[in-house]
Amino acid sequence: MQTSVLFRRLSIITVLVAFGHLLFGNIVSGTDSGMGCGPHWPLCQEQLLPPLDDPALVIEWTHRLFAVILGLSILAMTLVAWRRERDKPTLVWLATMALALVIIVAIFGGITVLLELPKAVSTAHFGLGVLLFALLVILVTKAHPRTSFAFSQNAGTHRWALFSAILIYLQALLGAYVRHSQAGLALPLWPFLTFFPNLAISPIAHQWSHRLLALIVLGAVALPAARAIQSGYRVLGIGSVALVLAQIALGALTVWTLLNPIIAMLHLAGALALLGTQIVLTVWSWPARVSVLASQEAQAL
Repeated sequence: MQTSVLFRRLSIITVLVAFGHLLFGNIVSGTDSGMGCGPHWPLCQEQLLPPLDDPALVIEWTHRLFAVILGLSILAMTLVAWRRERDKPTLVWLATMALALVIIVAIFGGITVLLELPKAVSTAHFGLGVLLFALLVILVTKAHPRTSFAFSQNAGTHRWALFSAILIYLQALLGAYVRHSQAGLALPLWPFLTFFPNLAISPIAHQWSHRLLALIVLGAVALPAARAIQSGYRVLGIGSVALVLAQIALGALTVWTLLNPIIAMLHLAGALALLGTQIVLTVWSWPARVSVLASQEAQAL
């Protein structure tokens, strides 16, 4: 049976809110507004609606407001899934997992503030947020099915796309750690001050690894992108490669503009969009493998 229109619309709204929530979190970090509400959570300056007269407070409070909207969106989507989509257990399971994960993300957000922004916890908070975004992209893709027959001749596409998605996620985590450990300008020239800098210095090692991994991601995305183009998904394939190249350019601009918050936010937006393309490719191509095997087994019988 087809997924209900209400659930599909809610899933799209929810993933867009999650996208905005992550971007605003990046603005919080880029403007050093993480403690804008003081060491208080979930209240801001011990108030539900504090005086919005301090830019740092406004930015942090808005980020928390996004979190509330995201939580309510996921709750509504989960309730609709249990009520209208019980015949689709995958959607129900994904929605329920998203509800559990958004609670964990919120708790980590509180811990991050209460501990006054330790870099490891801040990175974990971001990583969980991206994981939630990825889960929601899977859910949206499942709720809007497309034929995957075109991928049957390239049954390994889903493996490469999944590998690329994992690499992009790890790259995003490394980028977050670079940001939170104040290593964003550890290598002030781009692409490299020298190809083999002194990696005994942690900030330099982190920044150098982040740039090197970007080249690996470019290579990893190329194969599933080519498979997508061959299978008729030209926009998805060409878009994936274009996003990687744009990401490299935005990474350079981030350094050249001395970590300008808007450029850094666009850099994250590109990373999330790229992650989304690889997740969609993985989901769309995955059933092709199952279909090919099922067909072969049927012929053998």
